[in-house]
Amino acid sequence: MLKIGHEVVRPGKYQGDDSVTITIPEELETVPGIPLEHREVDWYAREYPLETMNITERASRDWANGIRDNHVEMREIRKEHDNLNRPLIMAARLTGDQEPTAEATGEDVTEVIKAKCRELGYIEVGFTAYDHRYTYQSKKDWVKFPHALCLAYEQDFEPTQTIPSVDAEI
Repeated sequence: MLKIGHEVVRPGKYQGDDSVTITIPEELETVPGIPLEHREVDWYAREYPLETMNITERASRDWANGIRDNHVEMREIRKEHDNLNRPLIMAARLTGDQEPTAEATGEDVTEVIKAKCRELGYIEVGFTAYDHRYTYQSKKDWVKFPHALCLAYEQDFEPTQTIPSVDAEI
């Protein structure tokens, strides 16, 4: 029988759901946080992936989009996706160098940001120090802030197993 080392309490899947308690067996306890394996960090920082798959696997992406475009519903979903994302990408490019326009109030907005993310459907929200060793080559001059916002969105398992299908893509 496993002996319980400690418990972790997390918010429910959806905003307003009861919290979930996860019991952690002693034998899975190591150190607080995520243990850092320096050999692995060095390998991923120097060897793979050095560039986003959108660049290194472009032919594969073009092929997959061609297959999807043969299916009317998939083509419409992809068009909608592209139309929704294009303004976001352009806004990110145009505002990256924009300086703040107001004075800092000193207020800690961490919980405000987390609450907004949960409202938008993310099940986990956190902040971490950003390790620039993981930045893709094409983005090295683009990244400038010391922290990253980490988001997790839970996708239902069953539809992911129906690839290729519309349900798997949504």
